[in-house]
Amino acid sequence: MEVIFIKGKVIRKIKGFYYVLEENDNILQHNTLEENNIYECRLRGALKVKNSKLNCIIGDSVEFDEKEKVITSVLERKNFLHRPLLANIDFIGILFSASSPDFDFNVFQKMLLNANSQNIPVILIISKIDLVSQEELEKLLERIGDICRNSIPVFSISSEKNIGIDELKKYIENKSVTISGPSGTGKSTLINFLMGKEVLATNEVSSKTSRGRHTTTESRFFKISCNTYVVDTPGFSSLDFPILAEKKELEGLFPEFSRYTHACRFRDCIHVNEPDCQIKEAVKNGDISEEQYNFYLHALSNIFNN
Repeated sequence: MEVIFIKGKVIRKIKGFYYVLEENDNILQHNTLEENNIYECRLRGALKVKNSKLNCIIGDSVEFDEKEKVITSVLERKNFLHRPLLANIDFIGILFSASSPDFDFNVFQKMLLNANSQNIPVILIISKIDLVSQEELEKLLERIGDICRNSIPVFSISSEKNIGIDELKKYIENKSVTISGPSGTGKSTLINFLMGKEVLATNEVSSKTSRGRHTTTESRFFKISCNTYVVDTPGFSSLDFPILAEKKELEGLFPEFSRYTHACRFRDCIHVNEPDCQIKEAVKNGDISEEQYNFYLHALSNIFNN
């Protein structure tokens, strides 16, 4: 009997089982994940030889044996994230709330570093804008623009008032975007709105700690529409800096620095105490924000334990 292999996308993983969404022309025309098009599969023995977490990860395009419910091959990845471990992502959607909890600029910049270290484009989503005044929102956006020099798309949204959701949905059309941010910023609520139905449980922010509770415990793909996926990821209360081998690597994670680093007097300049440093000159002239430069020094100190 001929074995028929089907192409699919791994949308979830639970204790050694991979949940694979069948991907063919008919399936891709539907806007929702139908249960009868999702297969619970295991890896074929040959794929487990290395016993590595990278053998097959969420987001992978795979081929599987429909009858045996076995993944037979993992197709080439266009990219993958290390934290969280995901494959084939077009955008990292960094989600912060304007209030409850307040926007944390230190964590935001740390998230940018981690995203830039994995060479995947970033968009910033600011939720709960209905909790702040227009003036407060404008000040927040101005500070973000000063740090990033308007180098990343920013979407201001309110799930409560249904503001900005359609614009975000249009921007990520035909893409795969992972939503990542601190607990309590509204990831699950946003995904429910993007899906048009409640697919994830939500929790309120603690009034005592002003922190969110961890609603999501695993990464999971959701299909919003044809070829459009959003990934819910576990929230966090703390975040590590990326691991770098050399101090000089850090400047590459600050895109705004790239216009100036080549003009520094010393090729190995790390922009701290060296003379004729063009990064420090750019800060002095207001071309690079002082807040961002101070964060660079903070990151340098923490990554290399200076």
